Amino acid sequence: MGRKVSLFWPLALLLILLSAVVGAGLNYQRALDQQAGELLRKANSYKSHLTRSPSDFNFNAAELEYDGYILRYVRQSPQGLQVLWENNARIPAMALQNAVRGRDTQERITWQHHKYQIVAISLSSGYGLFMAVSYQPLLQDAMNLGLWLLGLNLVLVLVLYLIGRRWLVERRDQKVSELGLDHMTGIAFFVGRNFYFTDGNSAFWSLFNMQDCSKLEDIVTEEDWNKVQGYLQQSKEDNVAIDFECSLLDQYQEVGRWALHVKPWYREGYTGWLVTGDDISKRHHMELELRNEQQRVTAYFDSMQTLLVICDKYGNIERINQQTQAMLDLPQSQLIGYPIRSLLPNSEAARLLGMWRELLTSDIETLSLECPMISASGKESIISWRITKVEDPGTGRVEVVLAGLDISESVANRTALEVANRRIRETLSQAEAANQSKSIFLASMSHEIRTPMNGILGAAELLLESPLQDEQRNYLEIIHSSSNALLDIINDILDLSKIESGNLEIERIDFDLNKLLRDVYQLFSEPSRRRGLGLVYLYDSALPARWLGDPKRIRQIITNLVSNALKFTEQGRIEIRVSGETINDHSHRLNIRVNDTGIGVSQEKIEQIFSAFRQADTSTSRKYGGTGLGLTISRHLAQAMGGDIQVSSELGQGSCFTLQLTLQADDQSTTEPAVKDRDAAPAEVPKDEIKLSGLVLLAEDNQVNQRIAEKMLQRLGLSCHIVENGEQAVAEVLQKDYDLVLMDVNMPVLDGIAATERIRDLSYPKNQVSIIALTANAMMEDRNRCLAAGMNGFVSKPIKLDALREAIAGILEKN
Repeated sequence: MGRKVSLFWPLALLLILLSAVVGAGLNYQRALDQQAGELLRKANSYKSHLTRSPSDFNFNAAELEYDGYILRYVRQSPQGLQVLWENNARIPAMALQNAVRGRDTQERITWQHHKYQIVAISLSSGYGLFMAVSYQPLLQDAMNLGLWLLGLNLVLVLVLYLIGRRWLVERRDQKVSELGLDHMTGIAFFVGRNFYFTDGNSAFWSLFNMQDCSKLEDIVTEEDWNKVQGYLQQSKEDNVAIDFECSLLDQYQEVGRWALHVKPWYREGYTGWLVTGDDISKRHHMELELRNEQQRVTAYFDSMQTLLVICDKYGNIERINQQTQAMLDLPQSQLIGYPIRSLLPNSEAARLLGMWRELLTSDIETLSLECPMISASGKESIISWRITKVEDPGTGRVEVVLAGLDISESVANRTALEVANRRIRETLSQAEAANQSKSIFLASMSHEIRTPMNGILGAAELLLESPLQDEQRNYLEIIHSSSNALLDIINDILDLSKIESGNLEIERIDFDLNKLLRDVYQLFSEPSRRRGLGLVYLYDSALPARWLGDPKRIRQIITNLVSNALKFTEQGRIEIRVSGETINDHSHRLNIRVNDTGIGVSQEKIEQIFSAFRQADTSTSRKYGGTGLGLTISRHLAQAMGGDIQVSSELGQGSCFTLQLTLQADDQSTTEPAVKDRDAAPAEVPKDEIKLSGLVLLAEDNQVNQRIAEKMLQRLGLSCHIVENGEQAVAEVLQKDYDLVLMDVNMPVLDGIAATERIRDLSYPKNQVSIIALTANAMMEDRNRCLAAGMNGFVSKPIKLDALREAIAGILEKN
């Protein structure tokens, strides 16, 4: 019955909608016909007047406007269509043409998004009359009428629905009252053969808010529905009442647990089930909580690594966890009910018994005991027990809980850990000592090698600037270039040592990147020209010129990349290109690319070229030379500055090495374009033509270095006085006024650092003399020590004439 009632209302709503639409449509058509007749009557009235006297027309514009009419009176003349009178220009030309040509027209048109009924009437002698009226208001009236009819019908249907609903509720309440279901404490409802609800008590309707078309399946949870359906079928087939539990969904979709009683129901031709039930959600929830809590306690009890034993007050084992059972290697049947002392040696059992009595007869709640326990296999373990008395306040029952920890393994682990830590400390100490020894060795070897190298390179430079035969010059150039190559290897090893020891220092000073790269470009221009290679330098003109960073390290990286490109390129060209993008107001992400058309590197070998002492191929080292340190050091330097080196290469086509750095532009910097033409740069005086003057004190203990330095100073136009240690240098400064002191750092009697400190402690103006360090120690910390002692500059050995000239010129210019 419920399903039939539920189908009635959609059909009723459909009929209401159809009746409203049909009524509105008929009314609309009738209004259109009336409007068309009135328009034709009005037009014929004007026609009869104009036929008698076409030129005598006098139309009432206000009346036409009030009635909503559009009128145009026209005449066909030789010049075309002539408008004699009109009150609105919105008239289609085709209708006017029909009227003046003797054809009458009556139709409906849409003109400029408006709907009109029009009449075009032909008069005599080429006159024509056109009238129109909008029928759009009629359409709006028809729609309003349809809505009004729809609303009226809906109100009537709603009234009928309420009356019918009340009748059904009264009929259901009468049936429920006859059965006494409203007096039940729980819910009661009837379910038909297809599991549709038919009736129920007030408690059921208020809790679940079901409709006549709802089914039992709508309130039973998905996981319980098959079970409930089976119980109903079994009750019907066996004609018996069945009790069961299931979960139901109330009107708020909240799940509750119910105990239901189902029995078949046959009455007055009705076949179905009478279902009664009580809400057992709280009891079910408590049972679940208790079951879950028991499972959690059991899981915790068995999963704990601690040994747990529960005994009664007499010492008999009631429960043990899996950890204890595994240690004893005994089944529970041989443990439960047996005294705990049976697991201990006899001497320890007596001690446990005494502590047990003390625990039970005193106010003490916890005692500690360390004793051995013996497993079934005979293994003895030392256990640290924590024995606690637990009393049930309700029943007064006393239990004793023993929580134990196998400290034999802990002691073994602690001993092993101590041994391991001691070995680690010893290893670290040895590694630190070895690293310190390596650093000391490298520094010492650097000093010892640089000292004779200073003589070799200095003598070679001085000889190269003197008149020589071609053969002699060639030999000297070989000595000079080989010595520089050896010096580069020494520098690379020192840099690698600093990187590995974590002592690499990065400066952050103002410098001109464009000038730095132009210097690199000029350095390699002549070697590139001799090899027949093109060398191109491009600097993005949108980038600033001055930056904050470490120019020495950037020069070292780019020099290495260009040197490699020159070494591995036999034909084509090498390109140095600088580009970048702005990150914020001052910071930029710079890309300094070095492209070449050389031999290239295969993809699988790219990472290998950044490994120390390795090249892409062993044959490369044999053919082109090199230690394999340059790229390793360059990448470490780039990463120390917060950047990296990226490589893209194709074997046989060339390579592109990109130094990526994030640098901050100098606040005082202005953007200046790169100088693309070296000839356009301002002319500078060549360095070898700069002549200096002044008196220099040279403090140097090595006679070879004395001679080389003296010749270089004379070549620069400076007078020189030589002393052999720091003490003599201090005395000379006191006796004479020198423009500059060149101070070797490592000297007998008094070293250069101590001598500088003594000079700075002298009275004014002796303490103001400028001092430049000359040392074979090339470490950054050596430079910092010299500057901290009060020196004004630093020149590392082997001394190069250009470097010495630049350092001295800078100091003398400041003076």
